[in-house]
Amino acid sequence: MIQETFTAEDLMRDIYEAEAAQRWFEQKYSLLSETFYRLYEQGLLRDEDSAEIREYLEWAGWYEIYQDRRVRYDHAIQQRLNELVAPASLFDLHIHQLQVAA
Repeated sequence: MIQETFTAEDLMRDIYEAEAAQRWFEQKYSLLSETFYRLYEQGLLRDEDSAEIREYLEWAGWYEIYQDRRVRYDHAIQQRLNELVAPASLFDLHIHQLQVAA
């Protein structure tokens, strides 16, 4: 299995970038990303206009990136907590390098 190395900063940068992109679409369409994605996955959005389709694909991509990076980040934090033997300070939780399966 191929391994990718992520730092906490990499994950957080991706999370923030995906959040910003999603916010742009949410404001444009007055629709939360979660709701859009559900409609997109269920095939309930029209697909006649190529410009709309490109926006759907981009928005869905940002949503998927956000979800993926949040899962990876949450998993890494939980792993770090499991390694600690006493209550942690915020500095104890800092994640230097993560080996994450691609």
